[in-house]
Amino acid sequence: MINSNKMKAIVINEYGDEHKLTAANIPIPEINDNQILIKIKSIGVNPIDWKTRQGLRQKRYPFQFPIILGQEAAGIVVKVGKNVTNFSENDEVIAYGTPSNRGTYAEYFAIDADLAGHKPANQSFQAAAGLGLTGTTAWEALFEAGNLQAGQTVLILAGSGGVGSLAIQLAKNAGAHVITTTSGKNIDFVRSLGADEVIDYTTNHFSEKTLSVDLVFDTLGGNNQVDAFKVVKPGGKIVSIVETTEQADELSDQYHVTFSKINGHAQHNVITKLSQLFADNKLKITVAQQLPFSVENAQKLQKISETGHVVGKLIMTI
Repeated sequence: MINSNKMKAIVINEYGDEHKLTAANIPIPEINDNQILIKIKSIGVNPIDWKTRQGLRQKRYPFQFPIILGQEAAGIVVKVGKNVTNFSENDEVIAYGTPSNRGTYAEYFAIDADLAGHKPANQSFQAAAGLGLTGTTAWEALFEAGNLQAGQTVLILAGSGGVGSLAIQLAKNAGAHVITTTSGKNIDFVRSLGADEVIDYTTNHFSEKTLSVDLVFDTLGGNNQVDAFKVVKPGGKIVSIVETTEQADELSDQYHVTFSKINGHAQHNVITKLSQLFADNKLKITVAQQLPFSVENAQKLQKISETGHVVGKLIMTI
């Protein structure tokens, strides 16, 4: 039940550092006939949030202020559009919203019903909040852009991160041979997710290994992206979810490798598949840290995310 027409939200009114995050009372979103309104229980904090906050995405998404950050959450349906048939009030759901200025750092979130998934009853809201964006991004990189097949070999850069940890599990479930990079302290963790081979990047760079992989999933960019071309078979692929190096086209020709940069986007069929794997315990969401919903905690979690050394998911809980 909604007891007010306003909700608490964490917003930015200008671009900048984490101190631009501030509390606000914002009207609860109105939904159209094809949407559901979710009362949020848990929120996924991702690199895309602080990149938006810093203004790094403003050319692509010139949102009006105030901007509520966040695209990932889990919660309970409190209102259903008249054309919606696959959700009812009180359903527990996973949400991965499209980019907008009305994101998930709030008490309520409106989303197109065909972009949400049912939360498995056997999984927590905290874990479920970390599935939508990261799981979809990993799926689209591996299977849509990368066309990964059973029996192929994939190198996943930064396997202990939010996206990387799900990519390891998805690739292993699909029957691929999985190689990943991480620091020494996280080797046991990525092996527990299904990694067949682990390269400790603090002692050995993956490009110095004798590798011949079908696919590299690049979550790092920079020199790591350049070096990825050295370990892919001719005819293989590199799929990146970060900025593209200027040498990508030249290196693609030199090494006879297909390079693609993708931006994850919500899809009903993907989030439905992920939800089923999650329900069947074939996907594990590791929560690195969870904190109560507040401006101070949003600032803290975004700063942690900016380090690039998060093992699993960062979650805020309302």
